[in-house]
Amino acid sequence: DTATVLEFLAWGRKKNVDFAHDPQHVSGPRRPEIADYSPEDGAPGAATNYLTESSKTVQLDMLEALLPAKQHIRQLVEYHNDSLLWYHGSYSAKIFSADLDTFFLDFGGNIRHEQLNIQWLALLFAILAGSMTCASPSTCRAWGFTTTEQTTLSLRWYEATITSLTMADFIELHTVYSVQAIATLTISAHILGKSNSQSVLLASAGRIAQSLGLHRLGTPATSVATDQLRKREAGKRVFVQLCTQDWFQIPFSDSYSLSSSFSNTVKPMNCNDNDMIEHPDSTPTQASYCNYRYQIAALMPRLLDAMAECNTLYTKYEQVLKYDELMRKLATAYIPTFLSTNGPVAAEWPTYVSWGRRSLTICAAHKIIMIHRKFVGMSFTNTAFSFTRRTCLAASKTILKEALAGRDENGPVIWIEQAFAIAAGIILSLDALHRDSSDKEFEEHERLVANTVEYLRKFQHSKIAVRGVQLLSSLLRELRPSGLSNSRKRARAPRDNSALSTEKRTRTLDAETFIRDVAQNLGVTPPTSTPHAPAHIAADYNWDAFIDLIPPHTGFDGQFLFDDFFST
Repeated sequence: DTATVLEFLAWGRKKNVDFAHDPQHVSGPRRPEIADYSPEDGAPGAATNYLTESSKTVQLDMLEALLPAKQHIRQLVEYHNDSLLWYHGSYSAKIFSADLDTFFLDFGGNIRHEQLNIQWLALLFAILAGSMTCASPSTCRAWGFTTTEQTTLSLRWYEATITSLTMADFIELHTVYSVQAIATLTISAHILGKSNSQSVLLASAGRIAQSLGLHRLGTPATSVATDQLRKREAGKRVFVQLCTQDWFQIPFSDSYSLSSSFSNTVKPMNCNDNDMIEHPDSTPTQASYCNYRYQIAALMPRLLDAMAECNTLYTKYEQVLKYDELMRKLATAYIPTFLSTNGPVAAEWPTYVSWGRRSLTICAAHKIIMIHRKFVGMSFTNTAFSFTRRTCLAASKTILKEALAGRDENGPVIWIEQAFAIAAGIILSLDALHRDSSDKEFEEHERLVANTVEYLRKFQHSKIAVRGVQLLSSLLRELRPSGLSNSRKRARAPRDNSALSTEKRTRTLDAETFIRDVAQNLGVTPPTSTPHAPAHIAADYNWDAFIDLIPPHTGFDGQFLFDDFFST
């Protein structure tokens, strides 16, 4: 491979980067020593130096104004380490805490210091953004931030992360800090309405991670020092997070960028940062939740590849049923003991265990829906796919049962609870639209959707919740006779003793008109439809278009799905 390595050097790139031993990836807040090409005097780049420096000064002015006091920075970082890092695992708490000490002791907390690593600063802002976005209002008040400040700073710190990355030329100069910053932003992006930006950033982070060799962090041939091991594990954890996010977007893009076939990075150790002692899977650590989630995420590319090899709906559906079964096994037989709701929470376990249980309950149900997604639209009108309809209805009720049951008021606000509640409400609404209004299920589903709207109204500063309220409220108006809209082609026919025909039930809603109207209200451009598409493709489009009105639901999680779910 020597020829390839030498050729890459001519391009200014490195192949076979040894992440674990490359000093530029442990520089922390200190600017790494990266050889960089600088235009000679008189070259086109030199003439623009003044403008570039002027622009940089303005950006630094803004970043300096956004950086909170030292006490607040430490509070926000500590909160993220203790209450959020278990959910994404994108950086090492111990390494970053040591870096933060260096930032204050050696650099005086000055972001204008000439030796400051601006990509590390991006990671700091990403951590701050996550804490401010996900902290409960009472927690923010305890820190001294008002509700208005929480809303403003969450968004500004997200934007400050991107500004810092751009200033540091992260696309050209690759370090692990940009990868960690982008991966960390995921926990705040969807609530802030930045899903489109985040999907592009994650794709960039995936390529940067590969250039750093994060996909080749296999088992070391010899034992390594604790500090070196911690660094390797941090690299493995952030790469696992990137894979997880990439694979959970498959149902929304029918593609993926990171393939496990070309990666030898092994699953991160089940250990905590402070001592790096490996524990059995039954013991909760900072890595255990993400490790389990990664196993579920890995089903998605396998399902996509399996369905791509099928040529009929029948054989495609066989694959859906196969992966449905695999998902259920992972959510029951292979779930770590501490995440199972079948037992009590031990006193010595971290606080986030109870939050993880709630998250897994909601997300496992959602992942079952995602496995069935291509057949959801058809399941309302084609009895061959009735299992999908029953399964997705049960999963939707599971999501709402957990979401509406109440939460720890002092715990973090995780975006998936809102996003997956919206998905559940959509399925229940579409099911009701294919039932007679006198059906018992119609009344039940309408009530659940209404309860979901009220639940989402509590999150006034969440973009995804606000969109969900508008979308589900529009669907409720379609369900209620007093709210007939232009999208209704005709009133629902009275129910007789015979089963309603499929044809009648599919003409209660003009989906394209409804989608267009709601998209305009939400400020979202819906995907272009194909006027002459076959019936099964049209049904698939209608379902996809409903979901596409809200951001992609990245992030898994799996657990049991309640007894009534598994009995479907």
